[in-house]
This record gives sequence, structure tokens and C-alpha cells, in this order.
Amino acid sequence: MIDLHVHSYISDGSNSPKEIIKMAYDKKIYALALTDHDNIEGLEEAETEAKKYNINFLKGIEISVSYGEGQLLHILGLGIDPKNEYFLKVYNRLRKVRETGLESILWTLKEQDISINIEELKKHAAGKYLDRQAVAKWLVEKNICRNVPEAWKKYLDPLPYGQGELLEADEAIDIIKKSGGLSFLAHYHKRIGLERYTKPEAEEHIKYLISLGLDGIERYYPSYSDEHIEYAEYLIHKYNLVPSGGTDFHGSNRPEIVLGSGEEDFFIPDSVYENIKLRISK
Repeated sequence: MIDLHVHSYISDGSNSPKEIIKMAYDKKIYALALTDHDNIEGLEEAETEAKKYNINFLKGIEISVSYGEGQLLHILGLGIDPKNEYFLKVYNRLRKVRETGLESILWTLKEQDISINIEELKKHAAGKYLDRQAVAKWLVEKNICRNVPEAWKKYLDPLPYGQGELLEADEAIDIIKKSGGLSFLAHYHKRIGLERYTKPEAEEHIKYLISLGLDGIERYYPSYSDEHIEYAEYLIHKYNLVPSGGTDFHGSNRPEIVLGSGEEDFFIPDSVYENIKLRISK
């Protein structure tokens, strides 16, 4: 059993990186990647714990990218070196711009009679910069929302990102590659994906992303239908893409998803990890 798409409370999950690794050990998970949204702050803790439990660990990230007319894609980076100088330069620039952009978000929320004390917000920071995740956690702490996904859906998703707060697809793929990792299009079937397109249109977008350096797509994902799986396999074989897969685990924030096994009989073979690891080491 492996899981290469996992979120901790560093982004919008509910468990610490340390807790996730212990859960992986208890479930006899062979390999795991921590892929928090636009954040690498949990990787060191997770890697340290993974070594204790002899779990194969890939450092990862899930980057939200601007694509097309007001659209978002999620690009997974697996096997990255978070200490790579070029990666850190772009990463810290992005984090700083997003913190600056919080000013307009806090103003918008204030117009909705939600006044946020910036000092209270700081305790929810993951790393040295504040971001939207900190706002979501504050909204839960104050019982304005039941959980982080609700906070995003109700208050944060409707607010557009400002200039420089999102990378373009080519930038995201570039920093993943330059940091030694492989890039994957996550959950292609979702709204944050290629859901709006017909299959022929989606294929053209995949071809474009490949031209930018995309290495693969998620072949295994809990909510894929048989049709989604068939189409993913078609793309993988036609374009020699690297397959990946994971549960998109978020802990109690998505209680229907179980670490490593998603829902019902979902399963990712360990050959997926072995293939990715082999490609990374080349």
C-alpha cells in the first residue's frame, strides 16, 4: 500500500506530519509523499519520522497554478529538494506575495462583519509567512465555520488571487524539475483540473502541459470512475506519462478518505512508487 497525495495541518489537513507518518506505519503503508498545498514546512518533520519507522518517503508539494481564463490546476511535485536554491527563491517570493495579498482578504471579510486580529492570525502561520490557510483555521477556531473545507468554500474560494499570488503552469513545472522532482497533474477530472473540457480538448491541454515539461498524471484517485481510469490510462500510454496516485488524504477534514486506502477497494500498487523513485534517481 502506498499513498503519494497526502495533506497535513500545515495546509488544509487535520493531522500533523508526525501523526501522519505514525498512521502510515500502523496501516503498513510502504511509501508516502506529503504534498501540502503550496507549502513545504512539514517535510522535514515527516521525513525524520519516516526514517524512524522505515517508511519510504517522498518530499512533495501541491502547487496551485493559474491556467487559462480564471482557471486553477493543481500540479504535484514529488521527490523535490526543498532546499534547492532556485526552488526556495520562487517559493519564498510566492509566500511573501500571498501574505501581502491578505490585506484585501481581511478587508473583504471585515465588510462581512468578520474582523480578524492579525496577532491572533499569526499563531496559525505555517512557516514565517501568513496565507489563506491561516485565515481558514482562524474561522474554524472562532466557530464561524465547522471545518477548513467549509471556510474555503464559503469565504476564501470566492475571492480571486491577486497579481503574483499564483504561479503559471510553466513556472510550477520548472521549479519542480529544477529541484530534482517530477511533476504530475493532480485529479484531472475535477473542477480544479480539466473537468470543463471534452476529452479531445482535455487531451490538447495535456499535450500542452507535456510541452512545458509535465512528467505524468494521477492514474489512481479515490473518486475516479471507470471512465476516468480508462481515459487516464489512455493518456499515460499514448504520451508515455509517468503514473502516480494518492488518496488526497485530509484527515478529519475529509473523513470519508482513509490514508492509503481512500474509499472502499481503492488501492495503489507499490510499483507506482518504485517507478517514480527510479525516474527521480536518474
